[in-house]
Amino acid sequence: MPLQPGRRLGSYIIIEPIGAGGMGEVYSAEDRKLDRRVAIKVLPDELAEDQAFRDRFEREAKALAALSHPNVLAIYDFGSEDGVVYTVTELLEGNTLQKLLEAGALPQRKAVAYALQMAQGLAAAHDKGIIHRDLKPSNAFVTLDDHLKILDFGLAKMQALFQSEADDEGETNIRNTDPGTVMGTVGYMSPEQVRGRDADKRSDIFAVGAVLYEMLSGRPAFTGGSTADKLSAILNFEPELSGREALDSGLGRIVARCLEKNPDARFQTVRDLGFTLETLSGVGRAEATASIEGEQEGAHSIAVLPFADMSPGKDQDYFCEGMAEEIMTALAGIQGLRVAARSSSFRFKGGDHDLREVGRLLEVKTVLEGSVRTAGKRLRVTAQLNAVDGGYQIWSRRYDRDLDDVFAVQDEISADIVDALRLELSDAEAPRVVRHTENQEAYHLYLRGRYHWLLRRKEAMAKAAEYYEEAVEKDSSYALPHIGLAEMHTIQALYGFVREEEAGNRARASLERALSINDQLADAYRAQGLIQLFFDWSFEKGRRSLKRSTELDPTNPLAQVWLGFFPWKGSEEESIAAVKRAQELDPLNPYVNSIAGGVLGFGGDDEGCVKECQKALDLDPDYPVGLYVIGSAYVRLGRVDEAIDALARAATITGRAPFYLGFLGWGQATAGRGDEARATLGELEKKAETEYVSPLFRAIIHAALGEMDLGFERLDEALEKRTCWIVLPRMPFFDGFRADPRWAEILARINHPDAP
Repeated sequence: MPLQPGRRLGSYIIIEPIGAGGMGEVYSAEDRKLDRRVAIKVLPDELAEDQAFRDRFEREAKALAALSHPNVLAIYDFGSEDGVVYTVTELLEGNTLQKLLEAGALPQRKAVAYALQMAQGLAAAHDKGIIHRDLKPSNAFVTLDDHLKILDFGLAKMQALFQSEADDEGETNIRNTDPGTVMGTVGYMSPEQVRGRDADKRSDIFAVGAVLYEMLSGRPAFTGGSTADKLSAILNFEPELSGREALDSGLGRIVARCLEKNPDARFQTVRDLGFTLETLSGVGRAEATASIEGEQEGAHSIAVLPFADMSPGKDQDYFCEGMAEEIMTALAGIQGLRVAARSSSFRFKGGDHDLREVGRLLEVKTVLEGSVRTAGKRLRVTAQLNAVDGGYQIWSRRYDRDLDDVFAVQDEISADIVDALRLELSDAEAPRVVRHTENQEAYHLYLRGRYHWLLRRKEAMAKAAEYYEEAVEKDSSYALPHIGLAEMHTIQALYGFVREEEAGNRARASLERALSINDQLADAYRAQGLIQLFFDWSFEKGRRSLKRSTELDPTNPLAQVWLGFFPWKGSEEESIAAVKRAQELDPLNPYVNSIAGGVLGFGGDDEGCVKECQKALDLDPDYPVGLYVIGSAYVRLGRVDEAIDALARAATITGRAPFYLGFLGWGQATAGRGDEARATLGELEKKAETEYVSPLFRAIIHAALGEMDLGFERLDEALEKRTCWIVLPRMPFFDGFRADPRWAEILARINHPDAP
């Protein structure tokens, strides 16, 4: 029977289910003793009731716990309570190797690096006398920092279950602990396992060969229409690596030797296999993971600047930005090519720029510039690729097309850049602009909407909504404008432009439609994370959605910065790491630098907050987010005049928007300027007569003035209206509430992780 959230097992509190398999269900849980997140696997009832199995399972768990190897899933605990038998392991973030292989073959160097890590983990286990016997892509997990972990180590030989053709992972598994029966996963088990003979360490080596073959070729080594066909292939078929898989003869021989039918003809130890992989592939043990990261920092790097609008009416700015962004997205998917983030690249929009300075600031070696001219149904795009060092032109070209051919032009430019940079790609890796719609009108309407949305002004957001809605009318199956609407409704509520409940309902409806069209878009999961956090107050789900977004698109800084924006007890280091990653991806984005400062401020590092916000204000001295974050830090540091100046400037720049007036009034009250704070409070109350003003903005001023009853009264109103900001209790403007015992009740009411 599934465990319910909140169920206690020993010192662990179940949070929610995160997966299931033949060995039972897996849950995320909180370790109350050590204050950390863990994974708990609960065994099926039919196994848990077998005492012999339980004893054997516990012995194996203890043996695995003694491994303590970075390439083996760490086991922390084993226990049973009220008939529930469970193991406790580290909680991993990333994807199984099986999931990564859904997109096809991996780059050769990455495949070898993963195989070498697999060999290292197996070697440690074999030294302890533990044989896996069921190694396969779904039992190998690749973490977000590209480290491989072997899962379910040693459990396969204990799994006294029979599963026929299709288990929940889409594989064929046959298991039985009786001698002489077939045990393992068809397609990865060795010939001796197929014949029901004893499997030793060399069976694991055979499985490594099968997995390595699949990583390099993009297809399983042994296939067939039925289980019998697959078993026959293992016994009789000799898979070969050849052709465009770009494998040297040495690596091909390694795979072939692993897959020898006779165990005596294979590598005799997994250490021999690892040594040979190092020698012939050039990937050393210390490089096994570093080489993967190194691929991202290779010799090829590029910034795509926004194209210049050369049209007679100068009304194609939205299209010029969209053209550059589409090319940027297509190039970002290429292994070995680092692409500067949009916000940083677009800082150089318009005017003359020194290519050396662009290269230095964005840390790139090449820059793509271009122009767009439209006339009627005709489109002319010019593009040139320049080397940063020396400033010389590497390549240039002009494209004259019908306007309806815009997707083809973007494909051509991307492919020409790849050719100019001499990147060696297979057809499968060639850059492609993803076509989310074939409707040109819908596409242009979406680009117009995105252009206005990125201006982040109240009037511009309303205009963006109109364009997004029109795009949906032209093509209801176009996912991107649905995502745009979901995210826009959320941010409008965050800034107090609209009522929270109304915005939440609209955002959920738009997101649901987007996910029904395509559930593999990173932007959709970013929007989902914000909705779950800001509107649903669903903290773990929200963080998980944001992490999913970073997995689908590791190069997008927005998901990283939002992930870092929600720290709570136990996640502070992860939050700081996320915003630092966002800064690495998008160093010239004032929003990213402002939030980085805010996250440091959440942890009490106000000096660090000022330093990061100053980076944002160096880029844009009138950037309102940077002004209110740095102003908040100045308040805490006692730098009163600087604080009020920054907060007042933010309010003035934004047209005295209630959101920024609330911050200003809070700062004035906290700084001891009660009369000024009351004047600002009166301005908010006057605005509330003609427009929506969240009660929260008045609540924080009352609390800062010491009027706690009024403050909590307004805060209760804000909670009834589902205020977004309550999910960020570490915001400085909540300082006035924190000393009051009622604050703990507020956090408990919303089940916030920081609740005492």
